[in-house]
Amino acid sequence: MTGLPPRLVFRFTHREVAKMEEVLRDLNAMPQRPVIQALTDEFNTSSHRSGNGKVPVQYKQVHTWFQNRRYTQKRRGERPPARGKMLPTGAEAQHPASYWVQSSCPSNAGNTSSDGGLVQLEAKSPRNGAWYDVAAIQSCRLSETGDQEVQIWFSGFGAEEEEWINVCKSVRLRSVPCIATECVGVLPGDLILCYQEGKEQALYFDAHVLEVERRTHDIRGCRCSFLVRYDHDHSEEIVPLRKVCRRPSSDVKIDIVIDHSLA
Repeated sequence: MTGLPPRLVFRFTHREVAKMEEVLRDLNAMPQRPVIQALTDEFNTSSHRSGNGKVPVQYKQVHTWFQNRRYTQKRRGERPPARGKMLPTGAEAQHPASYWVQSSCPSNAGNTSSDGGLVQLEAKSPRNGAWYDVAAIQSCRLSETGDQEVQIWFSGFGAEEEEWINVCKSVRLRSVPCIATECVGVLPGDLILCYQEGKEQALYFDAHVLEVERRTHDIRGCRCSFLVRYDHDHSEEIVPLRKVCRRPSSDVKIDIVIDHSLA
């Protein structure tokens, strides 16, 4: 998951990510404001962004994407991706971001989810403990302990950022951004996915709700505030609803059928 979480679900397209990768590779530095603004304007003129019911790109979302990518490169001592290492396109990008899941009941190991449909996933990176949307699953293997691991391509990142992830511990149904009418369902004690903005990066982490201050909604939407404690560093923060993603209620155990995705 990347960028500032808006009220509507937002994700960069493959074409947008490829363009930002190209800019980052050419500059080898954090782009200045005019460059980021030009990219924002360019993205919003495309058919994917213009028109009713479509989610526009905001300047801060593009800025945060570059900020996160530069931070990752510095920590890992990497250079910007070389030409040819950008996001796959065409036939290489046909792996869907949805996968069949199997029931948690062993006797129904071949069944799909309760509604018989496909689900979307998110995965926790072992590098920083943050959760990201899954764009594709490239391969699978068994670890030395016998656990199933999958090679995941994270949404919004290039192929060079793929990681091997433990399915049981770090892959789950994708969290859902909360809308104003759903704030009443966010209660103390709930596990949520929360957007934490730091000095160098802004990422999604697991958190628990400690307190809720209810306020009357207005034309701007939900005005409530939520005191949360992040699981990874135990820090506490008061956040608005737009930074909160709820965990989907499901009794389904994630067990990805790899053969279909890799066929």
